[in-house]
Amino acid sequence: MALIATRGPEECILELKNPEEGLFKTNHIFEPEFHQDKYVSACTSVKALQGAFRIGDDKLLAREIGRGVQPEYADDDNDPESLKFEGMIDDRGEVVADSGGSSNVCALTSACIRFGFIDTGLARSVTRKFYERVKHRASVKKNDVLVNSTGDGTIGRVAVYDFDFPAVVDGHVAIVRFRDSALAWYVAAYLLSKNGQLQLYRYINGSSGQVEIYPQDIERVWIKPAVPDVVKEVGAKLKKAAARHRQFAESMQKALATISHDELAV
Repeated sequence: MALIATRGPEECILELKNPEEGLFKTNHIFEPEFHQDKYVSACTSVKALQGAFRIGDDKLLAREIGRGVQPEYADDDNDPESLKFEGMIDDRGEVVADSGGSSNVCALTSACIRFGFIDTGLARSVTRKFYERVKHRASVKKNDVLVNSTGDGTIGRVAVYDFDFPAVVDGHVAIVRFRDSALAWYVAAYLLSKNGQLQLYRYINGSSGQVEIYPQDIERVWIKPAVPDVVKEVGAKLKKAAARHRQFAESMQKALATISHDELAV
């Protein structure tokens, strides 16, 4: 049964301060999720809390929310060395060094952004030259919140970049960079919560698998306030959980390397 909701005309208009290509500044919103009560109440219930704030608060952000770019991939299946990038866990379970700044750079696709952690094992590589060319827009820094902003099945997934090696993200991933790293982890945790996911889903545009959330819509999401100690505690728990995936990946690769390189006694 379809969910019915009645809204006034003023509630069906969304203003974009920086319209992207193909969009108007003033838009009439007809997406069902935008108007259904469970999505609307997810926003209004948090907005009503004293101290609640929006992700797009300029005082909290170090830069405007934006997406990455379409990478020019350097990897070639016929050239195993081209598949490697700085920070990658290689087939021996070792982390690839930067080689004096000449190594390829990690390119994160939406597939790499999982629910709460980043899987660099699914990443591809770009040249250092390409990285230097696009880093002003597409590079990520430690504690950046990454939000999958397109695609059925991947949209709305959130993780925090917690690595020391350079990386870029493709055009399907939005970068949210906060001034406060503890707040970044807290916001990421909140976006992964039921209420956070409902708010993100309210702003999904498109249909038939061609869905996306624009950076300006991510800015609109309301975050539940918390005292500093709780912000740090929640963020630290998510950070610890995400680190376990990296540790697992290294241990797993080392176990497989033992077999692959005939190091088992037979």
